[in-house]
Amino acid sequence: MHLRICFLMMFSAQVGAFDAGDMNKLNAGRECARCDLSQADLSDATLSGVDLKWANLTRTNLSGANLRGADLKWANLSGVDLTHADLTGAILNGANLWEARFRGARMRQVSLVGTDLKWANLAGEDLQGADLTLVNLSGADLSKTDLRGALLTKAKLAGANLQGVNLAMGNLIGANLSEANARKANFAGADLTSADLKWTNLGQANLSGANLSGADLTGADLSYTSLFKANLSGAEWARARFCKTTMPDGAINNAGCH
Repeated sequence: MHLRICFLMMFSAQVGAFDAGDMNKLNAGRECARCDLSQADLSDATLSGVDLKWANLTRTNLSGANLRGADLKWANLSGVDLTHADLTGAILNGANLWEARFRGARMRQVSLVGTDLKWANLAGEDLQGADLTLVNLSGADLSKTDLRGALLTKAKLAGANLQGVNLAMGNLIGANLSEANARKANFAGADLTSADLKWTNLGQANLSGANLSGADLTGADLSYTSLFKANLSGAEWARARFCKTTMPDGAINNAGCH
């Protein structure tokens, strides 16, 4: 990374972006909190465990970078390129990720508590065991994303594309999934206690063994859905559609078939 940084320092006078002194600081050690590294080319850089809290990484190229376990709390990552970056175990709580690109990024066990990811494209990404508590994913594309065992307590997923998402054993207590498209999603064993599922498309979804106690399923589409052994105590399902729906006791509910 040293040669890359030396080159960027010479080039920085022309582009007027990142701070050369901060780049020296990054090159010298593992601590660069509040550094200005905006628009720098740090592609393929080894930054595992680096302290980048509150850093300015606006439009920085971090494609292919190793950021395993890096501390990026409250960093400005708007427009950052994280394509194929390794973010395993990284901490991005409260970070600004507006228009960030994640295609092919490794994000297992990543912590994104309280971040704003409205309309983000995370389709097909691997976020197993990620902490997405209080994250705003309204309108985001999470189709076929692997979120097994992820924490999404009180997360906002209203209007999100959750087609084929894998949320088996996930924690979605108090999450808002209203009007989301969760067709063919896997919620097996997930905890959806008090979740908002109003008008959510859950057609062909797997909710077997899920905890839906106190959940609001008003107007939800549950056609061809499996609720086998699910906990529906205190759940509200007025105007929900049941057709070829497997109920908790194994019975088939065709009440809404036309």
